[in-house]
Amino acid sequence: MSPLNADGSASIMLEIQQRLRELFRLPAEEEPFAYLLRCWQAFTSQAVSLEWERHGSDYYAWWKDFGIKIESGRARSREMKLRFRWPRGGSRIVSRGELQALQARAALLCRRGGPHGAPVVAEAELARPGRPQRRLHLTQFKRAKTHEYALSQTFGAGYEARVRPVGADLEGDHCLFLVSPTGSFILVDFGPDYNLTPLANFWRANLADEFAGDLHDGDEPFAVRIRGVPHRLEYVRLPGLAGYVQTSLGEVYLCLLGHNDVALLLVGEDGAPRCLFRGTASRANGLELLPDEVPVALLERPRPFTPEHVADAVGRQPKLDPAIRDHLAAIVRDARDEIGTEYARHLVWALVAAHARGHRTAVVGTHTQVFTWVLEQGYMRAPPKDRAGRGALHWLAARSPLFERATVKRIAFWKNHVEWFSAPSATCLTRIAAISAKPAEEAHIAGRGGQ
Repeated sequence: MSPLNADGSASIMLEIQQRLRELFRLPAEEEPFAYLLRCWQAFTSQAVSLEWERHGSDYYAWWKDFGIKIESGRARSREMKLRFRWPRGGSRIVSRGELQALQARAALLCRRGGPHGAPVVAEAELARPGRPQRRLHLTQFKRAKTHEYALSQTFGAGYEARVRPVGADLEGDHCLFLVSPTGSFILVDFGPDYNLTPLANFWRANLADEFAGDLHDGDEPFAVRIRGVPHRLEYVRLPGLAGYVQTSLGEVYLCLLGHNDVALLLVGEDGAPRCLFRGTASRANGLELLPDEVPVALLERPRPFTPEHVADAVGRQPKLDPAIRDHLAAIVRDARDEIGTEYARHLVWALVAAHARGHRTAVVGTHTQVFTWVLEQGYMRAPPKDRAGRGALHWLAARSPLFERATVKRIAFWKNHVEWFSAPSATCLTRIAAISAKPAEEAHIAGRGGQ
């Protein structure tokens, strides 16, 4: 079935509506998908009025069974932390900033049904010898119409494994999700709950980093693509629906219809649902909605990996801002002889390739973590030695505002601004212009000296 151009889409929608009616035993006069949308919209637009109490320099509020706290930051800093405490114990910091912004953020999260994921499980607790295996437990939410029944397990930095039934029958087919603190998710598999429950721990071990703030691209979170750019779906805590994302084409929903049977539905400006795809979950994940408009294929590593070949490949990337594209190409051409410059080329290329695949967040970590990420992208065969890795990052930071260094407790962390590759800040562009003008001025002075 071709996305957005499928013949027989109306008949497929009728089949999907009938399947949803069978799964949830809805009356014949009720349109199942419209009913699910009404429940979901009610769930994500709840009336919330938080009453904040001040105790010392901290602020407290309560919503349903959640405890909400805004904690004061370090001395001489206006930054505060918004912390949610879960009813069954445990908490997680969900945002940082100033007081009024955090109060507004807390109200928004409550209106949308509370934060995604779960509390943080301390890394020290996971490493404790003799720690008993955490068991999955059945969680029944209070509002059954707008919540799901699920077996759940908390792990890492607020991640959660969820085993939920496909339909209203708790003895029927189930599916396993791994949900991140941001709401992105992996749809792992379908089957009986007694098979999926132990599978959760196996898949948890396969995550790139369960203490990262979100899933890595290599974890294959569920997404759709528009002109090659992935849009991750947000997990929907509602029977029948599993994911949602707002795109330029409209709202895209992921529906569960049976054992490894899913559908992607589009609700456009007219409000009428339209089937984009029905089939297996693996084929739905990463589906390109406009296959005839994808501008470029996925990038291949330049061969040979010389400064000239890499710079030419960078210069051909249409999704980069023109100023950034010229700046990165110039940096790569200069990365020749100094220590670490070969690995600087590897890092620049890995960042450009990740951006072309839709990555729009900064890559942050120590020099070891940064080059481990490059290795995971498949653009290096072995990580550099410590001196070469640090040298590459120092070399880049000295020549570009796209690479920054910060020290936290005497440990150097590096921030690689991938988010600026297509949308650079005004400060970034000003600094790049100054860097570009400097060699021209030096050449002009040298030319005058030779006259």
